[in-house]
Amino acid sequence: MALTSPPLPVSKHDKVIPGYHFVCAVLAIAEPRGVSVHKLLRGTGIFDDAITPNLRVSGKQLIALIGNVQSYCKAKDASFLIGKHLANALLNHEFSSIKDAGSLTQVIRLVTTQRWLCLPLVSFARYEVNENSLWVARDAMGCSKIWPFVMQISLSMLVAFAKASSKTRLPFHFGMTASRPRNIEDFETYLGLRLNFNAPFMSLMLPKGSVLAPFERGNVGGEAQHGSFVEPEIGTHTSSDATLSILDKVRLLTEHNLHASLPDAAAEFSMSAATFKRKLKEHEYSYRALTEEVRREQAIVLLAMKKLNNEQSASEMAFSDLPNFRRAVKRLTGHTPSELRAL
Repeated sequence: MALTSPPLPVSKHDKVIPGYHFVCAVLAIAEPRGVSVHKLLRGTGIFDDAITPNLRVSGKQLIALIGNVQSYCKAKDASFLIGKHLANALLNHEFSSIKDAGSLTQVIRLVTTQRWLCLPLVSFARYEVNENSLWVARDAMGCSKIWPFVMQISLSMLVAFAKASSKTRLPFHFGMTASRPRNIEDFETYLGLRLNFNAPFMSLMLPKGSVLAPFERGNVGGEAQHGSFVEPEIGTHTSSDATLSILDKVRLLTEHNLHASLPDAAAEFSMSAATFKRKLKEHEYSYRALTEEVRREQAIVLLAMKKLNNEQSASEMAFSDLPNFRRAVKRLTGHTPSELRAL
């Protein structure tokens, strides 16, 4: 099944997401729990007779669908069940070769390059922290209030992918911004016991060895034992922008130029500043909110996790003087640099 090239980058309104498996996963979990198809599809612009393998939906439609599930399906583990069901559907179809991946690196590459199939609403920023690889989750489409529910779906799916390929449960550590929930057993069942609540951001972390090491059935070269791992031919994109949403692109621009102004960013999209602001508002963000999110993330990683000193952190964050650096860190995180290092 070949996908047509989406606009670059993808907006919340672009119908480029292969929605069949996602919609079917939602229906499979919600309907047996008493939620009608009519309720689930209400306000989404998705019609039941259009739910075919060729279905394409937008981020806005998918957000509306997930919002309905969260509102009407009272099962506390619904998000995790949807994620697991979605993973199983993809493993039986487009992602069947993931079971033969020789290492987690291959799994990550597949999931990243084909993110519109499995992670249309989420993107990840990767950091190397001491002996660990850290992936910080970012809202790719403006999920707003349903963001925690979306993340639970996504993490459950990723754990299922990793387990299918490694044939074991890898030592993931998960960071959750919410307080410890009453249904902690559901989190432990689907994600494992290494859970950190009240975290500064949604994240998952693995020891670098687990990321790089070949799975037991793989050879030294990292290929599957019988050479059967092949990235499915479901996309023809070579540009990294093909897997970016507008919000992803703005964050990347901020990372590459921490002092870029709103007009600078608008010019990258060939838009006026006013049009660019309206476009971001459609995605539930402002330019300032996106840039501050990136800088807050950097400050926490550099100071609280890597334990770098002020001079090193200021250099990484492109501050030329320490007083401005300290004031910015305090404003972004609510903590001074020394307080972050003590966390």
